[in-house]
Amino acid sequence: MSELPIPDGPGKPTPSTRGFLHRLQAALAIVIALAAIGLAYWEGIENRRHNRLSVKPRLAAEIESGRDTSGQYVRMAIEGTGLGPAVVNTFRIYFDGVVQDTVSASNNPWEKAIEAFSGTPTQINAHALGNGYYFPAGRRFVLFEARRARASADSTSPPLADIMDRLAFQICYCSIYGTDCDDVLITAATLDPQQCSKEGP
Repeated sequence: MSELPIPDGPGKPTPSTRGFLHRLQAALAIVIALAAIGLAYWEGIENRRHNRLSVKPRLAAEIESGRDTSGQYVRMAIEGTGLGPAVVNTFRIYFDGVVQDTVSASNNPWEKAIEAFSGTPTQINAHALGNGYYFPAGRRFVLFEARRARASADSTSPPLADIMDRLAFQICYCSIYGTDCDDVLITAATLDPQQCSKEGP
């Protein structure tokens, strides 16, 4: 009795081919993983950039002079016209081109401006902004206002408009991220202000 030959099974890949495909599959998995990490990192950078742009601050100066029902007035103000709050780094008051001391608690930075109109029927309201103050977007704030009642107008008193040429404000500010730093100068006269730091605190 003769033995029947057993047919060969389906062809199997050679060990060398199987090893190549295995290595290729592993390499592709590594490439895909690295691409996913790179994409996530890029998205994170873009999100941070978008967040910083979405809160970019901007302060605008306003100077007004005129008359109303109660008399004459001059007014110097700022307004937050940017997208986010401005963080004040430095607030400077200049009088006759000289920086006044706004840091010492014992010193009144408005002394020179008040002295200029002492003895006249002038009402002065003045404010300062401390370092680190958050100035919100959309807010308007009057830093200085001088008023003189119509009934107290006097030819010997200096015109209210004179103070506009002597008084100035400078505000150095940044965004809440400490970037997009800028400054605003509020003055009606020619002034060479001090430099502001272009970095956050």
